[in-house]
Amino acid sequence: MKKDIGVKIGVTFYLCSILGYFYELILNYFYKGNFYSHGFLKGPWLPIYGIGSLLLLLINKYKKKPLIIFILSFFLTGLLEGISGFLLLKLGGMRLWNYKDHFLNIGGYVCLLSAFCFGIGGLIFTYFINPFIEKIITKVNNKFLIFILTILSLIFTGDVIAIIMK
Repeated sequence: MKKDIGVKIGVTFYLCSILGYFYELILNYFYKGNFYSHGFLKGPWLPIYGIGSLLLLLINKYKKKPLIIFILSFFLTGLLEGISGFLLLKLGGMRLWNYKDHFLNIGGYVCLLSAFCFGIGGLIFTYFINPFIEKIITKVNNKFLIFILTILSLIFTGDVIAIIMK
């Protein structure tokens, strides 16, 4: 059964937002010795990873060319990180990450290392995570997926509203 593109977008956004949250928890544990997430939301998600994964869906047509996937992932997600960091600081007064001490950084919002890691992440997404998401979507009942996405969207929206109202 062909699934709705909205279901694909929703599952991809939430799954990757949650995976990004746990990725950063683990990364910070190894680098800083504690479980800490840079997120501004209270739930276990970092929407920048969800948005990044949606950008990566746009380049899936190059799946047979890993170097192209890496280069486009490097630039697309690097640009996303840079713009997000700038906007969070300028519009929300939040500096959630700072790469000022890293080689080839742009305003501390993005650096060569982070963009490189996101390029690798784009390969992981394209060849492992996205096929896994497609399996979930194919095997799980569409009504159930829509129900789960609705619940997640309500919780996520509540989380965003709580932060805005704070």
